[in-house]
Amino acid sequence: MADGPKESKARGLLSGQPYFKLGHSKIKPPARASAAADHAITLRGIDFTGQAVAPLASLIDLASGAEYPLTESGATLTGVVPAGDYSLTGIVVTGDPFAPTDLALYGNPTLTVAGDVDLTMDARTATEIKSVSPSATATEFHSHAQIIQTIAGQEISASVSGRPETTLRSWPSATTTRPYHFTYAEAKTEPTNTRAYKLAFPTTGRIPANLTFTATTSNLGLVNTTFASQGIASEGVGPHVSLIDFTGIGGETLGLTIPASAPSSQQIYYSANSVNWKSNYFYNLDTVQVPENQLEWRSYTAGGTHSETFNKAAFGPTVNVGHGEGTIFVRPLVTDTGQQGNLNLSGNTSRGTTGTVTLYRNGSLVGVSSNPLAGDFAVPPESATYEAVMSTQRNTGWSKYVTKIDARWTFTSAERPGDPFEGQHRLLQPRITGAFDSSGRGPSGTTFPLTVAVERATGGSAVSSISLQASFNDGATWVNVPLTGSGTDRWTGNVTHPWSHNNFVALRFNASDGSGNSVQQTVTRAYGLRW
Repeated sequence: MADGPKESKARGLLSGQPYFKLGHSKIKPPARASAAADHAITLRGIDFTGQAVAPLASLIDLASGAEYPLTESGATLTGVVPAGDYSLTGIVVTGDPFAPTDLALYGNPTLTVAGDVDLTMDARTATEIKSVSPSATATEFHSHAQIIQTIAGQEISASVSGRPETTLRSWPSATTTRPYHFTYAEAKTEPTNTRAYKLAFPTTGRIPANLTFTATTSNLGLVNTTFASQGIASEGVGPHVSLIDFTGIGGETLGLTIPASAPSSQQIYYSANSVNWKSNYFYNLDTVQVPENQLEWRSYTAGGTHSETFNKAAFGPTVNVGHGEGTIFVRPLVTDTGQQGNLNLSGNTSRGTTGTVTLYRNGSLVGVSSNPLAGDFAVPPESATYEAVMSTQRNTGWSKYVTKIDARWTFTSAERPGDPFEGQHRLLQPRITGAFDSSGRGPSGTTFPLTVAVERATGGSAVSSISLQASFNDGATWVNVPLTGSGTDRWTGNVTHPWSHNNFVALRFNASDGSGNSVQQTVTRAYGLRW
């Protein structure tokens, strides 16, 4: 095997930077003496400028899964193998390995060795890998090519990633019936950055002869995407990264990146055929990252229209707890989003945030954490009724929302086996949102519908009681918000926004279920109001 210092391990497939990685087998060839029937393997590389270079390469026996070592000497790799069928995968790098100008990915799914082999991977003969989108003005922002194969039960992949300044190339291969896939993914953006394409193309059994992949509007799903702020515009752009799951193919996780500012909106077209996506977005403001992650994979309907929002109000706390190794770990998220299926981590910075997390067990005080973002409490393993109390104050330069939290969660817990950090469970908590603008505001002087969804506690039952109140003067006075059931664990609340207010709405929420779980939380400035 030959990768050594030339493999760009410092750059990841999610970074949006040029990158290459050659996968290897974990199976070593058996110790054996050289035999007269063994054959010499010589692999040569020529980069795109015509310079002789040693390629990166792996040579794996298809019968046993063993990878045979290759020794680098100058611009060649050499090895000795017995006769048989092998998978040969290689990468030819042009330029500085940490800033390559060209990456060529070679794959031969079945190299039959019946005599000595002398093979040259000449990047000048490789074909550029590219995509064609429905837009004539969209240009590449980021791209990946990957070979994924299974040998002797092992999934092994090789990847190259490019940018406009780093061209990706490959050579067509013969076809095999064993698990062998070639995937190409590319993000393209319009000059105005109002429209983008995230395209993914899987090929089974070979590297295809045609390495120009075409996407049409009919096989793409349109997602109207809003990148909202928390009341203060971002400083420049941040990455919107979409992870790709090629159904049934596997491989190393690929991510396609495009730039986006907040607040802004983009029309993003996604490949819709047998491809799943999961996105995250973050931007920097006041030296703090404001990140939000989608939690579940999703697919889009070819020819259909969808919508997504990041940083969607109303904002407020959610909390998970882990119970194990004699300790309960309480981990609140201070400014989680109001929409289900997303996780907003922006509030979890100690800068500008003060407060406490307190834990009670069967009504008795266990302890108080002076860290408003975490509490670790020593407790007995037996089941008991717990109450976690969160008291938080915030004054930050990157968000106008969630300036104060007073919340408490009641739950029953017993120590669980395994890692308590890995086995955290959710407490009863609301997700409250509505048709807010991209700065997290609703209109003044009108009745405004709120969608109230309650996430059940892990192992909990349906909500048995629920109430919601709103304040337009930071909690000096409150009005009831009537709630109407609109589905399982969902309600609609119609709140009347007055003309007279302090530009914000505080929310006070209470709920309990039939399993002993309850939540009471007051969030000052959960969302904003516009005139």
